[in-house]
Amino acid sequence: MPTSRRENRVVETYARSLMESAKADGRVFDDLKNLEVLAQASPELLAALSCMVTRGQLDMLPQVAEAFRAMADEDKDVVGVTVTTAIPLDDELRAKIRARLEQDLDREVFLIEQVDPTIIGGLVLEARGQRRDVSVKTQLRAARKTLVETTMKAGGDLA
Repeated sequence: MPTSRRENRVVETYARSLMESAKADGRVFDDLKNLEVLAQASPELLAALSCMVTRGQLDMLPQVAEAFRAMADEDKDVVGVTVTTAIPLDDELRAKIRARLEQDLDREVFLIEQVDPTIIGGLVLEARGQRRDVSVKTQLRAARKTLVETTMKAGGDLA
């Protein structure tokens, strides 16, 4: 948090500048989400992004991200697993998920946590191009599909 009046003014200037451009393009909440993610980024990641901006190479960011993901997926020692939950994980659940995944994958696991309230509950796991979705949203979708198919097969009348 800013500790001086000067820091407060600098912070407000950056925030206002971001807000104005985001409002003009109708992407306030998308930019807010991205800014919150960047605020947690490592100094090395921010330095690489700064270098790309300075060199006018920011347009290469999608390719860099794709190459980085490929390298991470090929890493034999560590598996990055994206875990999407409806609410943030607590330390106990995080440890249980990591331990189970390390046992199943026989590798050290690095969790990449995402929160998506639309999944309602459960979780979605993604690693090395594979996806395991045990979310409430997906279970409800499957139940709805089964009910529709059952109704259609029975001609609309259930016995």
